[in-house]
Amino acid sequence: MADDIKALTTKIVVAYLGGTALAATEIPSLIKSVYSTLATTDNPASAPAERQQPAVSVKRSVTPDYIVCLECGDRQKMLKRHLLTGHGLTADEY
Repeated sequence: MADDIKALTTKIVVAYLGGTALAATEIPSLIKSVYSTLATTDNPASAPAERQQPAVSVKRSVTPDYIVCLECGDRQKMLKRHLLTGHGLTADEY
């Protein structure tokens, strides 16, 4: 895992230095900063995602005239395009 962080640090620093003029004396502090940032974000200590509540009940989401999006509550004739453009979800992810 430390090798992955070192490799990512190298790629980030090289990419940054490719487009930015930086004094040679500042490079070690840049490397330390990038490495410490990557090392702290490597440990995902986030809580499990909470289960979302639908905008409307599932029973009331399908009517003869429209389908209600459970994410936002919008009424749609076709849900597939709305999910992709509005929420970045595929039908399977929804």
